[in-house]
Amino acid sequence: MSIFNRKKIKKDYEYDDEEYEEFEERAPSRRKFKDLNPENKKKRKEPVKPWGRRERLMILVVLLVTIFTSGILSLSARNYKLPGLPRFSLPSFDWGEDTIIIEGNRQGREKAEKATNLFKDKTKNLSGVYALYVIRLSEGSNYGVNENEVMQAASLIKLPIMTLVYKRYEGGRLDLDEDVRGSGSTYRELVEAMGQRSDNAAQTALVKTFGEEETQKYIESIGMRKTSLEENKTTPYEIGMFFKMLWAGELTKEESRDEILDYLTKTIYEDWIPKGISDVRVAHKYGTLPHVVNDAGIVFANSPFILVIMSDGAVETEADRVFPEIAGEIYEIEIGK
Repeated sequence: MSIFNRKKIKKDYEYDDEEYEEFEERAPSRRKFKDLNPENKKKRKEPVKPWGRRERLMILVVLLVTIFTSGILSLSARNYKLPGLPRFSLPSFDWGEDTIIIEGNRQGREKAEKATNLFKDKTKNLSGVYALYVIRLSEGSNYGVNENEVMQAASLIKLPIMTLVYKRYEGGRLDLDEDVRGSGSTYRELVEAMGQRSDNAAQTALVKTFGEEETQKYIESIGMRKTSLEENKTTPYEIGMFFKMLWAGELTKEESRDEILDYLTKTIYEDWIPKGISDVRVAHKYGTLPHVVNDAGIVFANSPFILVIMSDGAVETEADRVFPEIAGEIYEIEIGK
């Protein structure tokens, strides 16, 4: 309201300032009308127009691309594969992830081809990705399927931790029969628990004692450069090479090696590789997680060999069934039955 009008009201009705303020509060609100003067057209804001067909189509395309990309990344992250279909994953530039056969004699090559074909046939109609790696300890030849694939290690990650304990013992840095702080067990008892029962608390106590960084440094120092303690990942190739180095005495002295292999022989879980190979000793490390079943070790045949079988994104019941079948048939191939 203008100053003139205020004064006129006060004069006509003889209001003082305080009474006029009360009058203002009781007065009906004055409605503001839209300025339709053509001269002020530029100052007026035009109402927002609704999205047209083009804008809606663009938003739909963005949503579909986002959903599709998220789906691909999710399926690739868990090594997804439908039964009977090729593996669903992002393109890879690591050309060594299918089958590699190290040349040996003709008979060895024939066995390797037969074993890899058997493995592919056994797993092609299963969910998830399966991997195989075999090393013949008598002459060093090897073969595999997806052996360079980075996969969930599960309890296979315990293997280098076990040898780290004995490496420190042999270097005079610990006593195997000394109690590990906070665990209620000795170093020897913790290694035994990891080997025989795959005890996670034992692993935690040792990693806490050594430190995650030092443990990872040791893992990499023995050549397991794709194996991650933090991410709990490894490759079938590196697990196979671990057993080869253990067998050759490159990780520990012979006495320590034999003690570790003894723990890995007397396990409480014998449902995978040993179930398919019942007539010879098998020192092995098993490991499971949701959609992951792994088993790897040394088969003490007349010509001993290392056998690594791993799976990722698998149906556990399928893996439980096929692991003994694969192990038994590869054993028969390797011994010449």
